[in-house]
Amino acid sequence: MAREKETLYEKIYQDILRAIQDGEIGAGDRLGSETEIAQRFGVSRITSKRALDQLAHDGYIVRRPGLGSYVREEPAVAAEGGESGLVAVVMPELSPSYGVRLLASLHYGLRKAGFDMMLGLSHGSQAAESEEIERFSRRGAVGFVIFPVNGEYHNAGILRLHLDGVPLVLVDKPLARIRVSAVGSENEQAGFEATRFLLDAGHRQIAFLTPPMANTETLESRYAGYERAIREAGIALNPKWVVDDLPSEHLEEEAQAEQQRYDGIVRFLQSHPETSAVLAAEYRIGLDTLKALRALGIACPEAVSVVTFDGPWPIDASAQLTHMRQDEWAMGLTAVQLLVAQIANRETEAVQIAIPVRLVEGITTRSLVGDANA
Repeated sequence: MAREKETLYEKIYQDILRAIQDGEIGAGDRLGSETEIAQRFGVSRITSKRALDQLAHDGYIVRRPGLGSYVREEPAVAAEGGESGLVAVVMPELSPSYGVRLLASLHYGLRKAGFDMMLGLSHGSQAAESEEIERFSRRGAVGFVIFPVNGEYHNAGILRLHLDGVPLVLVDKPLARIRVSAVGSENEQAGFEATRFLLDAGHRQIAFLTPPMANTETLESRYAGYERAIREAGIALNPKWVVDDLPSEHLEEEAQAEQQRYDGIVRFLQSHPETSAVLAAEYRIGLDTLKALRALGIACPEAVSVVTFDGPWPIDASAQLTHMRQDEWAMGLTAVQLLVAQIANRETEAVQIAIPVRLVEGITTRSLVGDANA
């Protein structure tokens, strides 16, 4: 019976969220009271309350006692002067753990502002990224939101957009030494808070598992936060606790890369049985760490705790990894706000905004405080 109620709650949540994202329910619109929602969906008031509480927690609605629930207003998204046209969004790829909600947020914000959206995927290639930029430029894109491919330098296509004064917002990776509007997450603070969470729980042998960090600002920042927390705790940094050669997750990755990532984690755990906790810089690494722990007969979180970044959304809290969740919805709406302002006024000053990340505690961590074996 408990599972049935949870399924109903998830269905209500998804139905309302879909209506908001599709524009069927507009900013400021009233959803109704708990009783009204319960009657509409044929469920108990407890179930409707749970769905509305989660929608409010995730920032989609505002609950007003005695009045009901209302869709959160985002007036800054609205275009000025009736602007319209095509906006191009170029991403490396879509991942189950990151990017899907951000894309939905971009679509929602752009449609509310009167723009149509075109999506291009670069699949991690700067050459493909340039091709997408050129293709969308030929199609008359009035602005671009780009998730730059990792590399030592941004490609010439992005620089050309900037030099030509085309409205442009970058996501995740700002241009070095060039002022272009950008939106990202507070990755260094997230790395710090994740590590601090484990330290406060009594862990001291904390491993940091990551793909190669060079020229990848997100990973470099997460590691910088980890390093800062370790130093502030008075613990000597030891290179043996850092594994930085694991293949990054890609939807189209070959089985060889997947096996290489898993084998690297297994080797580390076998070589360092004293490991108390793992901070995984990417969600896939966190999942593979769980898989490796089980294969080695090491209990999680009883023997080793695991914290990762991001994760599929929404997910049953009883099954999720403890993770640092980026506010993809806020990132998308913020990117739209910055882009719409540029389209309305090409002289708008470039700004760079970092969105806070929050810790979501799941079933993969436990405190050692008070544990005689810690």
